[in-house]
This record gives sequence, C-alpha cells and structure tokens, in this order.
Amino acid sequence: MFTLISSVVFTNIIYLIVGKIIFNKKSNDLKSISEVAIIGFIYLSLLALLINFFSPLKPLINSVIIFLIIIIFFIKKNFFSIQEMIFITVITIFGFMLILFDTVYRPDAGLYHLPFIRILNEEKIIFGLFNLHGRFGHISIIQYASALNNNIIFSDEGILIPLLSIYCFLTFYFLGDISNFIIKRTNKKINYTSIYFSSLVILYISYKINRYSEFGNDAIGHLFFFYLISKLINIRNFDYKNFNKIYLISIYAILNKVTLISSILIPAYIFFKNKISFKKAMFSIPSLFLVLWIIRNIITSGCMIYPQLNTCFTDLVWSDKTKIIRESRSTEAYAKDWPNRLDKAISIDDYSKKFNWLSTWSKNHFNKIKKILSPYIIILLLIILYLRYDQKEKRIYNVTSLKLSLCVSLFGSILFFLKFPVYRFGYSYVITSLILISIFFMNFYDTKKIKNLCFFTIFIFLTSFVYKQSSRIIEYGETRSFIPKIYNEEQKYERILTSQDNYYNLSLNRLCMYDLNLCTIYRNNKFNIQEKYYYKFFIKQ
Repeated sequence: MFTLISSVVFTNIIYLIVGKIIFNKKSNDLKSISEVAIIGFIYLSLLALLINFFSPLKPLINSVIIFLIIIIFFIKKNFFSIQEMIFITVITIFGFMLILFDTVYRPDAGLYHLPFIRILNEEKIIFGLFNLHGRFGHISIIQYASALNNNIIFSDEGILIPLLSIYCFLTFYFLGDISNFIIKRTNKKINYTSIYFSSLVILYISYKINRYSEFGNDAIGHLFFFYLISKLINIRNFDYKNFNKIYLISIYAILNKVTLISSILIPAYIFFKNKISFKKAMFSIPSLFLVLWIIRNIITSGCMIYPQLNTCFTDLVWSDKTKIIRESRSTEAYAKDWPNRLDKAISIDDYSKKFNWLSTWSKNHFNKIKKILSPYIIILLLIILYLRYDQKEKRIYNVTSLKLSLCVSLFGSILFFLKFPVYRFGYSYVITSLILISIFFMNFYDTKKIKNLCFFTIFIFLTSFVYKQSSRIIEYGETRSFIPKIYNEEQKYERILTSQDNYYNLSLNRLCMYDLNLCTIYRNNKFNIQEKYYYKFFIKQ
C-alpha cells in the first residue's frame, strides 16, 4: 500500500513540476495548481510520443527522463509553495481512495490498453502494428503517458497512475473554479457562466465519472472537452497566447478520442476570426503534437485517421485496404447496434445507411441513453427554475465564446448521433450542449443563489465520492488486491512464429493484459514480421 501511495504522490509531483517549468510561475489556488499539472501531463505525453519514434519507453530511459526533470526543476529554483504542497496532498488522498480495491477498465484495458503499453515499454514504433490487432490503429495518447510511468521508482504498476492523476487534476480544476468563487480568491470580476458551467460539470462527474474502473480512454477525452469549453468561456482576449492554449487542449482531446474531432473547430474559428499568424500556428507545440500523431498513425496503420479509408495510403507495404474497409464498416455498424438488428438478412453496409439502423438503435441503446440522461436533465431543470426568478445581478460572460461553444457542442452531438451513437463516444458533446442551452433560459444571475448552487454541488460531489468509494472498499476489501491487477492470474499463451526469428503471442485467456509483449487474442496468418533499419515491420501477405 505504501508503494501505491508513493506512486500517486510522486507522479502528481512530477506533472506539477513539468507544468511549473513551462509556466515558470507559482500557483496559489486549487484551480491554477490543477491547470499547471494538466499542462505538465500534456507535455510529458508529447515527450513520450516523440521518444517512441526512436526508442522503446524502457524503465531505464523513463527513469533518466524523470531524473533530468527534477534536476531542471532545482536549477530553476522554482520550488513548491505551501498552498501547492497542501493541494497536492489533498489531490493525492483523493486519487488514492479512488483507485483502492478497484479494477482496470473491462474489457478494453485487457484487450488493447495494457497490451499496447507493454509494446511501448519494449518496442520503438512498429510499422503496420494494426495488423496484429485492429485497435492498435486507433489507440489513445493516454497510453503513452502511462508507458512513461514504468520506471525504477514505480515499477510496472506505475502505468496505472497517469490515468488516475489526470482525472484528479481535471476534476479539481472545476472544483477549484467553484471554490475560488465561494472564498473569493480573486479580485477579478466574477464569470458567473464559468461558475455555473463548472458546477454542472462537477454534478455530472459525481453522477457518472467517479470510478477508476469506468474511465478507459473515453472519460479523459470527455473531461478534456469540458476543460476546453471552460477555457473558452473564461477567455476575454483571443490573442496568440490564448489561441495556443485552446489549440493545445483541443488537439489533446482529439488524441484521446478521435470522436472528439469537432474540438478542432474552436481553434480554427479563433485562427480565422482573429487572423492569427499562419507561421506561428504551424510552428507551434500543438501543431508539432498533431503532426507527430498523424505520422504515428500512418506508420502503425497506413492511415492519418484510422480506419477512415479516405485518409489512408493503401499502397504502403504494411497497409491493408481490405482490413481497413472491414474495420470501418464494422465500427460504424456496431456503434449503431448491429448485433441487435431484427433483419438478419440485411448487409452491414445497408444497415448503416439511410437510417436503417434507427429502429433497432432506438429500441435498445437509446433507452440506455435516456436512462442515463433523465436524472441529470431533471436536476438541470430544477436548477434552472431555482436560478431563473428573482434575479438581481446581470450575468457576465463572453457571448461570442458561449455561442461558439454551443455551436461546436451541437455540431458534435449531431455528428455523434449520425456516425457513432454509442453514449460513451460522445457524451461530452451532449452534456455540454444541455448546460450551455440552459444558460440562455436565464437572463440574470443572483450571487447568493449561485453560491448556494456551488455549496450544493460540493455536497453532492463529496457525498457521491464517499459513498461510491466506501461501498467498493467494504464490498471488495477482502477479495480484491488493493491495486488494480495488470496481469492475468493464469497466463496461457501460444507463441506464433511468422519467420525464423520473429513471432507474436496469442493469448488463450481472451485477454492479453500486461502479460507479454506483442500480444493479441486473434490468430492471424496474413502478415509477416520483418526487421529493417532496426525497426519492425508487420507486413501483410
């Protein structure tokens, strides 16, 4: 247990250190501390991505990186303040309680999250890796941050912590926004729209994003979208500096979940509206991040955006047009509830076209969406009624930012419905749309009532957190390991030779977990593994 606590503490400190090195300033409240750590997390993810082009993210290499970061921090003499130490302790305790006696996200973590992290720890970038497992073609940037956390300090279990840490910092960013208003930590004019938005996001987090085992790659991407909208609402001046922040956050959201691609519309609007220098935008950290990710996608799958065929280079020796088309068709069809179709004779292509899927989807997955959204919408309506009447003070917000946020969220919601209507793929679009639409029903804000909403939000958050975590600890405290397991209890594998010296591992457990390198649950005899120029190529036959 001490190892777990120390891993959470040190990981949080490293993210904060990197953020402080970049910002080069002290942060003195929960919101700003969280934001500094979020930026640190983003930059470390970029570093891990860059390194993997040339080297595996081996524990020794990762340890050297951490050691160099600490040295730079001490050279710059940008030490922690008392407030930073207190808040990092609070966030660490919160994270520790969140992960205790929980599990990894099932089944995706065992299918491709953990196996991909294992590959990152043992291999530099592999050409055509998607031939081993299709989902390796559209992995999340979060796996790179996780792989970097396998070092001599934390060992392999350290890969669990980055997902936890970034969730905590994103959550406490919104809590910090609320707490700053309650205790008036700033002399600036109060942005009531921001407080309202943060409160409604925290209520949703309390309701649906509150268990480590349910995060996967989806939750972090959606939290980054909420963070993106919050930053946009708080920006008054769309200069290059603010554009760069928005651009970076939007890119990171997309790299977590490609279904959040509508996020790019926000920096695109700012770019054209405010005539941002093209040269500055192109030669920036966000653009570097995006270019590296596109190159990574082409190397691993042959596509800029896998499995969208119109973005693929099918003449590459590791590309497989047939597999890409099959993956694209099945991904969309399964998102539209293909397994529950009534007409078993319909083809998978025809099912996805002309709303042939709508009747099946509406009878199944739509009912699940209604069940999830109904309680939240009821709470939202009650809050609107509470805040709408007897108002005293005019609200203050950036109308342009609010309209832009709403347009992007609504566009994302429409795209979500038409192309990938699985709730976990697009719920941040829907929730953000509901919150922003509700703002237009309120002409004024009452400071006292907004403060009451903040107190209510914090009460619900703490109550939900204590209930969810304590009930899990009581139920599983004697039957589960106190830290999520990353290995199969019984490891059954078959080594599949593709040539005299090269092979992959076929899991007979139906889950690879973190057990072995180059693992898949699918037997595939249609590719060979070759080595050229010190890189591995998974080449189709």
